[in-house]
Amino acid sequence: MSKFSSDEIKQDFNLEQCVKNIDGGDYFTKEEISELYETFTSVDKDSNGTIDLSELKLCLSLVGMKLRDEQVREVMEEVDTDNSGDIDFQEFIRLLASRASDSSEEEDLRIAFDNFDRNHSHYIEAEDLKALLLSLGERVNDSDAAEMIRMADLDGDGKVSFEDYFNFIRKI
Repeated sequence: MSKFSSDEIKQDFNLEQCVKNIDGGDYFTKEEISELYETFTSVDKDSNGTIDLSELKLCLSLVGMKLRDEQVREVMEEVDTDNSGDIDFQEFIRLLASRASDSSEEEDLRIAFDNFDRNHSHYIEAEDLKALLLSLGERVNDSDAAEMIRMADLDGDGKVSFEDYFNFIRKI
């Protein structure tokens, strides 16, 4: 694979063509694609127009997708159709667009649930809820947090499982 300078890549990068030629064009505005391109090129350390596995992990992190190493490898395998070990910008946009289109209510709620589950116990407990609310600037005491847990604890076990959380949120 030949290497290009970042100036050559920027010259070859045609935003209009990129938006038209990729599935992600329906999910992102021109401005968003431009910002994603800047992010992509900022992590492309060797300026060759592609990113490798470690650069992909950083790039995904910069756009808000915090993935474990194993998940990043799976993502790379999914989008690196030529098995080169690198992905280009259009493949990166396709990846983000596919994630956006695959996003479901349950996945979104899982992410929110995981933010509450601060100690990774797979449950939201009063102390998890209180810590998160305090970090958001909400004034909450132990009694308030315990009452909120009781409201969402649909099976009555004293803590909120993902199933409890999912069903509670869908009711409100």
